Amino acid sequence: MGDFTTDFDSIRYERVKADKYGYIRVENKLYSTSPRFAKCMVLAKISFDRVDILTEEYELIVQHPRLYGKEPKSVIWQPYLILMAKRPTAIKYTSFYEQLPIEWQVYLSNCTVPEKQEALQLLSVILKNDDMKIPTQALQLASENGHPAVDSIKQIYYQLMNGRGQRDTIQPKGFVPAVPTATRGLAHYNEFFKGTGGHH
Repeated sequence: MGDFTTDFDSIRYERVKADKYGYIRVENKLYSTSPRFAKCMVLAKISFDRVDILTEEYELIVQHPRLYGKEPKSVIWQPYLILMAKRPTAIKYTSFYEQLPIEWQVYLSNCTVPEKQEALQLLSVILKNDDMKIPTQALQLASENGHPAVDSIKQIYYQLMNGRGQRDTIQPKGFVPAVPTATRGLAHYNEFFKGTGGHH
């Protein structure tokens, strides 16, 4: 009977040693673990659609979608961000800073240590499915008037998430209303539309 499920059910374990950044290599793809596991042995539980990384005691560290095709690596940021937030000046995290989107690298390099801590903490909370797009958009919008407070990044992020608030401030072409202060971070959308004005 149940033979036909075997392909999907086949799971294999590999013992692998993480590199100094906590990455492991499975079938020539890199998967992140956590800085805590740098240079340690971990177990990769490999199924057709996932790579779960476990401690040698079989506790789950992190789950990755299994990579096929060209994607060279899968990074789940939360474990790194949480630890980086605790010790934002630790030199061992430098290589991770370098993997963040350039906007975040620049922003963090201008932060005081407490601010950096707060920013990394915010990022570890708002980073859904490790998609940096919206957090980075929020950072860009917040940065329009110079170096933003972490709170403004957070506010704009939630505005973008909740029904993408910027639509309300885009008016018909031709006239540009005064922008209410609450959405000042989004003012450049109006500027942009004023600039396009339908002409090429």
